[in-house]
Amino acid sequence: MTGAPTSPIPILFLEQQAHRAGAQRVLGEVLHAVEPDYLPIVGFPENGPYVGEIKRRGTETFLYPLGRYSSGRKSVADMAKLPLRSVYCGWLLARIIRRRGIRLVYINGPRSLIAGALAARLTGTPAVFHLHLTMTRKTDILVVARAARHMAKILACSETTAAVLLASHPELKSILQVIYNPVRLPCDAKPGSPPAGELSADAPASRAFVVGVVGRITAQKGQHVVLDAALELARRGQRPRVILVGAPGPHSPDDDSYLSSLKSFVRNSGLDNQISWTGYQEDPNPLYRACDVIVIPSTVSEGLPMVAIEAMQLGIPVIGSNVGGIPEVVRDGLNGYLFPPGNSAALAERIQQLLNDRGLLRQMKAEARTSVDGRFSTETFALSIRRVISKCTSS
Repeated sequence: MTGAPTSPIPILFLEQQAHRAGAQRVLGEVLHAVEPDYLPIVGFPENGPYVGEIKRRGTETFLYPLGRYSSGRKSVADMAKLPLRSVYCGWLLARIIRRRGIRLVYINGPRSLIAGALAARLTGTPAVFHLHLTMTRKTDILVVARAARHMAKILACSETTAAVLLASHPELKSILQVIYNPVRLPCDAKPGSPPAGELSADAPASRAFVVGVVGRITAQKGQHVVLDAALELARRGQRPRVILVGAPGPHSPDDDSYLSSLKSFVRNSGLDNQISWTGYQEDPNPLYRACDVIVIPSTVSEGLPMVAIEAMQLGIPVIGSNVGGIPEVVRDGLNGYLFPPGNSAALAERIQQLLNDRGLLRQMKAEARTSVDGRFSTETFALSIRRVISKCTSS
């Protein structure tokens, strides 16, 4: 005789923005990991393309009035409004938790942290906070530490992200766990196969060397550092092709202005013929494969960029700023290079080394492919997430 089927356990997920970026891609993997034993209900602060994406996968969504997320600098008024909105949202979310019988609150980003922590505390519901960035501001670290008093678990995307938090708040060690971001192998690729791009390590030296930069167009991502390096290389008689993949953040005048300044620099520097702008790409894999090397030129700290592991699994070496979690995946001189953040001259040197030495490039491509090990597999990620959620919902 079989027992009656059990109903999926409802989990409330709180997302901080309605457009897709690295943290949202990770959330998609979390949702994939918890089904069908858990019933995810995802809250968004506004409508947007990512809301539609989650709906299309059959997941229930709703809106809560936290307000629009805008990248870049925040005005004093915006910073003053967030705590008040968070308190109000916490009260509204507590009502949803009670009405729907929510067993866990999963907070996917710091902007939703106060509201989620308050709702969890008001209802006595366990909460998990997933941290996708390496915090640098003392105020941000303090807010997380205070809210962590009401968390069952804090998940960090890299050892560096965790270490920064623990440096000033070692008491969080018992609830902090590192789970690396997962990466899916493209459907048309096989593990261990060589890159299928238009250029390879064996390409004739006469063909253009291609440098790719993938990410939101914003000053902290450092696209200007790559353009400065391209200008320096042009002065040396080297003209690699540079592909810039990405777009300004939605509703961000700062990002729009930054993009305009980048394009103005390209025009005034005579680099037009070697710089390509693709805009946002839902699937960047074909562009990865067109590149000899991927550059991650971030000027501020990173968590663990998905770009690095996505490129490496396709056998593309990475040249990255020596910040945040980047050194955890980029081994200097083996599967890529590290350079001081903002140092365009050092970046130019690294690009030129690979441009002039196809044998070295070939070695780095092979090393890059073997660098994406089990730490970054979707299976490892799903197993870790399910263990965390199972423990939190059963206690």
